[in-house]
Amino acid sequence: MSESSSLKLAVVAEDSLHIHRLRRAIEDFGCEVISLSPKTLELKGFDLSVSAWLVDLREDDALLDAFCELDQPVLLGFEAAPSAQTPEYPRWEKRLYAKLKNLIGQDFITAGNTQASITAIEQLAPQSTVIPLPETLMGDSENQAQNIFVLGSSLGGPEAVKAFLDALPNGLPVGFVYGQHIDAQFVQVLAQVLGRHAHFKLRIAEQDSVIRNGEVLIVPADNEVGFQDGFVQMYDRPWPGPYGPSVDQLIINTLKGFPQAGVILFSGMGNDGAEAVSQLDSNRTPVWAQSSDTCASAAMPEASRETGAVSFSGSPQQLAQHLVEHIHELETQRLVDTHATINK
Repeated sequence: MSESSSLKLAVVAEDSLHIHRLRRAIEDFGCEVISLSPKTLELKGFDLSVSAWLVDLREDDALLDAFCELDQPVLLGFEAAPSAQTPEYPRWEKRLYAKLKNLIGQDFITAGNTQASITAIEQLAPQSTVIPLPETLMGDSENQAQNIFVLGSSLGGPEAVKAFLDALPNGLPVGFVYGQHIDAQFVQVLAQVLGRHAHFKLRIAEQDSVIRNGEVLIVPADNEVGFQDGFVQMYDRPWPGPYGPSVDQLIINTLKGFPQAGVILFSGMGNDGAEAVSQLDSNRTPVWAQSSDTCASAAMPEASRETGAVSFSGSPQQLAQHLVEHIHELETQRLVDTHATINK
């Protein structure tokens, strides 16, 4: 059980729709929610075992004075939640998470991915059957990757990404850029654990390195990473927003450097990734996500599905199969285009 699951937040607001949207967002962060109208609060009283209060009442409401006497932290007043189907919702949810993180003093989305939970994955036997490599594909690990995908995940992500990588065949001509919500000190452990049974080499992003076929480039949690002319750029600044790393910013930065790259989102809390994929051209950029029933936490991939940008969903193994088929189609088309150019 993650640390975030022990957090219980009380939401007090007059508008039932506002309460509903706040409750949904907070549950996406992995927290338990008690939602109360002012009348219900007056009946139940303030003696509730909660980690914090979120209060949105009129300035003249008599109940406001009582919150000043509470021992628990209180967040008073915040912008109304937009509809989850609007482009503004992911940005609103991020701002809410940033306020809660500051209020509680804990980055509870990364709290579940501890060193113990990550190393425990290493003890699991591979659950994925390796997909055969199509005969027409001849990936070369010495070559810079032309096919690149961003992998993004949060709680439950390491196990899902490991199952995905374990299923991919040796020699598949693809490289990955991986952003995982995690404490910065555990990034090296993540690389070691995920590479145990995979045919892919996992390494930490370094200045001026390139992404090669058969590699997974793990970006740091504390410093933003981008790409220029095919080379990694390590920026002397933290990732923007409340998440480290920011999957949204990683998608944007990767697509700037590699316009033909794709995106695969795995298990996780929050909605990181949804804002970026909502701005992509679905005809140009493949966006896939792990199916909810196979996720430890489905909030992150679900948020991206709600934008309409996700064209395929499946288990980690099904995502791996879909990727092999996708790369096969791309490489076959490149071969056709090359022959057509030669014969002109």
